[in-house]
Amino acid sequence: MEKIIIIVVAVTVLILFFGFIIILYALAYQKRRNRYAKEKQQMEARFTAAILQTQVEIQEQTLKNIAQEIHDNIGQVLILAKLNLNTFPVMQDEATSVKVNDTKHLVGKAINDLRDLSRSLHGEKISELGLPDAITNELRIMQNTGLYQTKLNIAGNKYRMQPQKEMIFFRIVQECINNMVKHASAKNMEVSLFYEPAVFRMIIADDGKGFELARLQHTETGIGLKNMKDRAELIGANLQIHSSTGNGTQVEVEFLNPEI
Repeated sequence: MEKIIIIVVAVTVLILFFGFIIILYALAYQKRRNRYAKEKQQMEARFTAAILQTQVEIQEQTLKNIAQEIHDNIGQVLILAKLNLNTFPVMQDEATSVKVNDTKHLVGKAINDLRDLSRSLHGEKISELGLPDAITNELRIMQNTGLYQTKLNIAGNKYRMQPQKEMIFFRIVQECINNMVKHASAKNMEVSLFYEPAVFRMIIADDGKGFELARLQHTETGIGLKNMKDRAELIGANLQIHSSTGNGTQVEVEFLNPEI
């Protein structure tokens, strides 16, 4: 009887031991699996961020080349055209004189508009200006068309962030302007910058026709909104879009712990 009890106890101990070993192995396996899944997720996130960074750099280089072309070629041609107009002799015919002066005015306006456009495309110029002045320049271009009313609000003590981050915020404003002009049928746009020590917020609002976010799939507007979100994600900012049919659109970007 005692032998049977000993055998039963021994078998029970062995079963418990092997059960314990199996549990330890299962826990170790699960831990390794979780670590692998986490590492895979981190690698995918880094890969996605690298692709986004490359896309942004390619876009910025393209815009820089266009800006340089506008400044060096088209702008110079218009300046020469204006200089040639200034060499025209004084016209005795009043109607002809008025036409020449009007042409001078139009060429001068074209030069100024192209200069503003070149500045808004050239990333280094935007970095030199700083975010508020760069946005002011962009809103002035809209205002000068006579089709829109614009306003820039600034709250808090302004500070500079890293150039890449300010560039991202500026490009988001440009994308909002592009969407507003092409799709929103809006008349007013207001940009608000909130400078706080722990957070920077930017809100772009228009009074256009708005849209239903749920219905936006792979349309041109949808791609533009995705580009904005991708850019915000690249610097760790949170971008929210609020819109509904007939109530305009508001884009809010929040960036925690900005580096001053």
